[in-house]
Amino acid sequence: MSSFGEHLRREREMRGISLDEIVATTKIGRRLLVALEEEQFDLLPGGIFNKSYVRAYAKCVGINEDAAVAEYIEAANEPPADTRVIAQQHASIHSDRRPQSSGFPVVPVLILLVLAAGGAAGWKLYQQHLRERQQNAAATAAAATVPAPAPVTPEAGVSNASQPQKPATQIASQTAAAPSQAEKQAITAPAPTAARQTVPAEPSPGAEAAGPAFEVTVRPKDAAWVSIKSDGKYVVRGIIRPPDVKTIHATDEIVFYTGNAGDVEVAFNGKNVPLTGGANEETVLVFNSRGVMRKPATP
Repeated sequence: MSSFGEHLRREREMRGISLDEIVATTKIGRRLLVALEEEQFDLLPGGIFNKSYVRAYAKCVGINEDAAVAEYIEAANEPPADTRVIAQQHASIHSDRRPQSSGFPVVPVLILLVLAAGGAAGWKLYQQHLRERQQNAAATAAAATVPAPAPVTPEAGVSNASQPQKPATQIASQTAAAPSQAEKQAITAPAPTAARQTVPAEPSPGAEAAGPAFEVTVRPKDAAWVSIKSDGKYVVRGIIRPPDVKTIHATDEIVFYTGNAGDVEVAFNGKNVPLTGGANEETVLVFNSRGVMRKPATP
């Protein structure tokens, strides 16, 4: 009788299935599958994970899953699960008994405290707003009671009290309309030649206009880990799956990284961009407003 690992490898080779196909289907690393076939169980995470790997392998190859798990337990010398312990754990999880609650109503008290704090803050804001309105009204009333200055008459020996006073608004308009002697000379004097030349203003540093906006669309065909950085900031980091589609906008630079290039489609401004690499292979693309840049980058 062949060993557990040889049995798995023989069943896989008889059906013409490669390890890469099992990796693409089960999303289990190739190193872990090789450890199963070579019975290097110390390289596996152990426990229920090992049995789940064996079940996924057997399902992908097309052999009996329970039989494969039994062969693994025998080959790895793992004790079988105690059904009584499992039943007790299941019963304790689904028990209808509820924990006894204390007599003190914690949640209602917390709600009352939150409402009281919110009411106090609102009353404080209302009082502050009322004081500001009173101060503004007092300032307006003080400005309205200031007397207008009396006009200066050209006649000597005549007091201002004997002359009829003009309204303050008429005095202000006449003063603003009448130019002074210095202003008259400045208007009539010819401007020097040097003053007529226009000096161009120097552009301030950092005033360069941003580049034209562009977008990159990422459409997964299967589960894939991606990292996307737009103008120096991460916008996507994690696993995306169909039908999830990510459209990233930028004006400077977009850095795209994936660990599964064969299952991801990328488009720049609506045009597809071919990716180098297949399933479970890494690739990095850097975009600017003109398209793909040929320079290395890290995600």
